[in-house]
Amino acid sequence: MYNLDKLVVYADNSAGKESLGKASMCGFVSRLNNALFRPQLHLQCRKPLSARYVYIEAWGLANRLSRLFSAVLCEVMIYQ
Repeated sequence: MYNLDKLVVYADNSAGKESLGKASMCGFVSRLNNALFRPQLHLQCRKPLSARYVYIEAWGLANRLSRLFSAVLCEVMIYQ
């Protein structure tokens, strides 16, 4: 988790990462204030979205020698 910079959540009606854009971005959590390293992460969408698919994208740190990281999401809950 130490090379992880942020997690970004997208919600969209179409399948596939190619269709994702700024309009389908729901929210993100970053390593600022150690928010990324809490046992539970809560991401709230900026606006109400109705979608069929949810994508979670992980970004590695750009200033490290290795951008490899490992993260395990044990449980993901999506609710309205």
